[in-house]
Amino acid sequence: MVLRPPAAPFRHPRSRRAPHGFARLGLRALVLGVTVSAWCQAAPAEGAGAQAHRSSRPPPMPQKRAADEQDSPIKGATLTLADAVFLGLRDNRAIRSAYIDRIAQKFDLRVAEDRFSPQLGVSGSAVRQSIGAIGTSTVQVSPGASILLPTGATLGFAWNTSFTDVAGTQTRRSTADVTISQPLLRGGGTEVTMAPLGIARLTERINRLNLKRTISNTIGQVILAYRSLLQAQESWQLAQNSLKRARELVDVNRSLIQAGRMAAVEIVQSEANVENQQIRVLAAARSIEIARLNLLQLLSIDLGTAVIAGESTSPERLRPDLRNVMRIALSERPDFLGQLCVVEQNRLGLTVAENQKLWDLSVFASGSFGGRTVTSAAAKDSQRIADGVIGVQFNMPLTGLQREQPAVQASTALRTSELQLAAIRQGVELQVRSAVTDIEMSWSQLEVARKARTLAERALAIENEKLRAGRSSAFQIRALEADLRDAEQQQLNSAIAYLNALTTLDMALGTTLKTWHIDLAD
Repeated sequence: MVLRPPAAPFRHPRSRRAPHGFARLGLRALVLGVTVSAWCQAAPAEGAGAQAHRSSRPPPMPQKRAADEQDSPIKGATLTLADAVFLGLRDNRAIRSAYIDRIAQKFDLRVAEDRFSPQLGVSGSAVRQSIGAIGTSTVQVSPGASILLPTGATLGFAWNTSFTDVAGTQTRRSTADVTISQPLLRGGGTEVTMAPLGIARLTERINRLNLKRTISNTIGQVILAYRSLLQAQESWQLAQNSLKRARELVDVNRSLIQAGRMAAVEIVQSEANVENQQIRVLAAARSIEIARLNLLQLLSIDLGTAVIAGESTSPERLRPDLRNVMRIALSERPDFLGQLCVVEQNRLGLTVAENQKLWDLSVFASGSFGGRTVTSAAAKDSQRIADGVIGVQFNMPLTGLQREQPAVQASTALRTSELQLAAIRQGVELQVRSAVTDIEMSWSQLEVARKARTLAERALAIENEKLRAGRSSAFQIRALEADLRDAEQQQLNSAIAYLNALTTLDMALGTTLKTWHIDLAD
């Protein structure tokens, strides 16, 4: 996918090859393209073996289940992670604003590069004056050009043409004037003369790196918001499953009461548990709506759009090598590379400031070649013009500290930027190390959470069999149900945390654009 100007900035990332560089670390686990159609389905109905309650209390459970299925918050168009990133890059206001800023930034570079281009211009005047009884008319036109050379020399050329009429005497003058001035000390030399252009080009590179950072941060925000919606959807599904199990327990209790194996009052706590689970379902539905609105806001699309996150929550394991990822980070991070440019800019600034401390000494030369014609009523006179001047000029201030001030300021700016570079480098290392550690710890937590859920499911299944045989109680079932609910939620949280840790590492390395195969098209 190619990042283009704001009118139509992006192509849809339908196909992605293995990300360059970071693919060796297995970053394919970062972007998973499996659509979970089960999230778009309603909660399953109860088994056919559930018996109706024959007491005076009305049986509201079937009506509630139908309402739950109709009010499911997981509905709308399925949105993959690639779709979300595509929409975010196409319409995100921060990116569009950054592209608008790039118009002025690129023009600044053009201005700096135009400094060494020929500067063309035309000057002229037309004057009519009368002093006493004598009238004078003067017309002058002077097209010219000047150019700054990389050595600091200024070369100028002008074609001066003038016409003067004084009381019938006409004077025509046409000359080619050439001037050149070469500084020898202050302002002279290729390094000093080219420094402003070098600073402008470094500024342009910093601006491009800032654009890259803006786009990378936007992609990261979209991914995290997408996963928040995915997590909220899965939490709602888990709450629905827990509600279903609570209702099944009520049905089992009713069967035991009808069989005379359980006191009727013991079903009250199970029914209260059903209502508590219903509250959790409603809270999860609210979380889905909040996460959906946050994602749509980042995508800059209609907040009333119904979307479903359709990615998998079963990540693959990644084993990043710390030395390798540190090398990648120092070659890809926009903030680190930008600070390198700032240091280089300050070095060029120090060079210019040191040069300004020198005396002003330069050589110059000029020449004027052409002719002049004077026409009167009595005669006509023509003259050739070939004038030349060459010389040396200097300015040597003997007192004052003003010339030292720019050099001192440039020196301190360079040293400060070098300290900032060291701080940024250490910050990059800290972020990368933390991200690698988070990946390892998140995966360990995910494995433990999977085992805990499996054991909790087995424990609950065994206890349900004991309850049907009359060797357990509803209280014990509710306790094990709470354990299973916590284990399921913990596994979901661990899976999302691991996926987010991969995204955080990608952002810490500065390889987000490479991972998604996005090229800046300026």
